[in-house]
Amino acid sequence: MRFCGPDRAILRKLLRLACLALAVTHWYFGVAAKAQETTNTTDSSALWPYEQKGALPLKNGWTVYRNQFVSPHTLAGEKCRQGVGAEPISAPDVWGPGFTTTVTSGHGFATYCREINLPESDEAFAFRMGTLRSVSHIYAVDGSQPDAPRVWLLFKNGDLSAEGTQVVANPGIPMISLPHGIRDFTLVMQLSNRIHKQGGMVEVPLLDYRWRLAASENRATAMPSALVIVLLCVGLSALVLGENKRSSAAHRYFAFLAIAAAMRAAFVSDLVWDYFPSFDLARKYDFEYLSLFVIAFAYYAFINHLLRPGRRLLIDYVIFGVMAFLIVFALFLAPFFPPGTITLTREPIQIVWAIIILMVLYAVFHATITNPETRSEAVTVALGGLGYGAYEIMSTTGVIPSSLEWSQFVIFAVMMMHARAFVIQARRTERERDTLMASLQDTNRDLQNQALALDLAVKNAEEASNAKSHFLSTFSHELRTPLNAIIGFSEMMSRELLGKLGNTIYKDYARDIHASGTHLLAMVDDLLDLSRIETGIDELKEEPLNLAALLEETLGMLRLLAEQHKVILRVDCPKNLPRFLGDERKMRQILLNLITNAIKFNVDRGSVRIVLRSDKSGMTIEIIDTGLGIAKANLPVILAQFGHADSERRRHNAGAGIGLPLSDVLVRQHGGKITITSELGEGTHVTVTFPAKRVLKSADQMAVQ
Repeated sequence: MRFCGPDRAILRKLLRLACLALAVTHWYFGVAAKAQETTNTTDSSALWPYEQKGALPLKNGWTVYRNQFVSPHTLAGEKCRQGVGAEPISAPDVWGPGFTTTVTSGHGFATYCREINLPESDEAFAFRMGTLRSVSHIYAVDGSQPDAPRVWLLFKNGDLSAEGTQVVANPGIPMISLPHGIRDFTLVMQLSNRIHKQGGMVEVPLLDYRWRLAASENRATAMPSALVIVLLCVGLSALVLGENKRSSAAHRYFAFLAIAAAMRAAFVSDLVWDYFPSFDLARKYDFEYLSLFVIAFAYYAFINHLLRPGRRLLIDYVIFGVMAFLIVFALFLAPFFPPGTITLTREPIQIVWAIIILMVLYAVFHATITNPETRSEAVTVALGGLGYGAYEIMSTTGVIPSSLEWSQFVIFAVMMMHARAFVIQARRTERERDTLMASLQDTNRDLQNQALALDLAVKNAEEASNAKSHFLSTFSHELRTPLNAIIGFSEMMSRELLGKLGNTIYKDYARDIHASGTHLLAMVDDLLDLSRIETGIDELKEEPLNLAALLEETLGMLRLLAEQHKVILRVDCPKNLPRFLGDERKMRQILLNLITNAIKFNVDRGSVRIVLRSDKSGMTIEIIDTGLGIAKANLPVILAQFGHADSERRRHNAGAGIGLPLSDVLVRQHGGKITITSELGEGTHVTVTFPAKRVLKSADQMAVQ
């Protein structure tokens, strides 16, 4: 794979950062080794240079009595190392194994002791240590008088129990002040663990001047609170800023991640006990692990959305499924299990985190190499992940001290780096949105111009249509007068009312002129009706009609045409058909046009069936013929003005193509509808339906009359 200029520059930067990390690691190893040598060679706490080196870590010199609650009065001075079952150890001491499938592996109790010699000083001394994950009693035993030692109870957070159910109080140990003026004493700790799969001291106690430990405790208390507040503000700000934006999903993922990080900072740092001192330790562990599960879920979702938007792999669904199950378990199911059961998920979640890290590395590499647009986000995410990973490795291996202050600072730094990556993507999304908006505005402007042009074209078309309708109306009216004269004179000539014409051929010519004039007058009447309806000056002359009688009258006019085409006419009409409210002339025109078409375009010895019926939905007229039929493609054509179906028989018998369109217009004037179904060679079925308001009952008929 070849890398272009920007890719090489990014790779060079990553290599430089890796070299720098190795150098820092080497330096820390050297410093830590020297500190370790100093710690191991300094056995006496009285010789420790507190002014120059600060707190003394009490790592060595401890003695443990396992499965014993030894009375502190019997551990004064050298007796700390001489009792039955005494075992020298170094802190921290872990009772249970790190990897186990049972929560009781670390359950137990023990007594720890260590001799301490304080230097001659007017300063007040104290010590502090991390959470013990157990019930603990801490004592200071004055060793200056071995026969009658004086004992001070320095700390107590519950009642010790060797077995059975134990109510676990707040295990967070604050800074513990030593009795003022005491110099040689034995520090005794009695521990009882029933809540965690590991027991013992979690961190090495730090011995120092009281004022310096107090300052350190103030920082340790203030930093978690500040971190929680900042992370909550970041999360809520992301939710507010992402509302109604295209990148709202990314805002939600990032807000989810920030709020989950705030939740983890609150529970890991024991901040929860500052506000809820009686908060149950078992539920504290549940919520601590819950925050870890939520962070894993939110972090993986955020990285996927940031670097692999819209792409989902099978491993993604597996990770999301495992995280969702663990979240449900910690939130709803853990209280029904023995205390500390949630800690058994430590190793499985570490495996899942390792898979998540590998997938994040894959996403970073893929985005860096194949997608230049997300290169900045990928590099930022990689730096944040490398920084936090380096801190975890160095703190775990002891290269740097495992400081809660440092861990919180690293969490905040990593979140800010991810926020920067998120801001980079959001800005690019906004630029893409602005470009899209500008393009949409240009398109909208073009569409508005086209709409104006279309409105003008429609207006011109309407004016042309009105002019056409006005012309047809005027022209048709002007044609009626000469046509009536032609029809009248030709009829007189064909009947020879004023005398013989001489040649019989003239008489035939007169009949042809009369027939042509009558046909032309009918067409002119149809055109005149169409033009009047289109211009809106035509009105219905409504009256109660007997459709059965009107149909019989119409069939009487068409029987000669039916005989000429050898077509049989059949009528299906109930005897009690109600009256119909409509225009008699126009209803006659509808029946004439539809039945005429059924006769003309029928086959020899065919039939036409006319059905009249009435029901709750209205009045229906059906005209069913056994004629030529119409292709489906031609059905819209025949209802258009001057339209003809493509057929030799139809072209031979067709008129001007006005009959069906005129019938459709007249039916719609009555509020009805024409439906035509047909297949070539299978005849045509015309259905005319009128609304129920056109059907008159007896009371309606009397009111109309």
